[in-house]
Amino acid sequence: MSKDLFGIEHKGEPKKENPYKGRSRAHPYPPGSGPKGESCGTCARARCLPYHGKNYWKCWYMRHTWTHGLGTDIRLKDPACKLWKEKQCGA
Repeated sequence: MSKDLFGIEHKGEPKKENPYKGRSRAHPYPPGSGPKGESCGTCARARCLPYHGKNYWKCWYMRHTWTHGLGTDIRLKDPACKLWKEKQCGA
């Protein structure tokens, strides 16, 4: 316990837990939880983002967590997660 400026004792503030602790910020569900034989590269949600002359692959479903760092990049050969969606051709 610590005392404030007025001499009142306070317990420490509880730490807020990181909602992504222990979870991937690149994949919505664990890789391999989706259809057998499919990968992130065959998913309709895989997006290529060009940045400073390089291409970075991200999962569109996880766009709210995207950064310009490696933590939100996916590999096209990663096994598909359970939100895998088939690519549509045309229109």
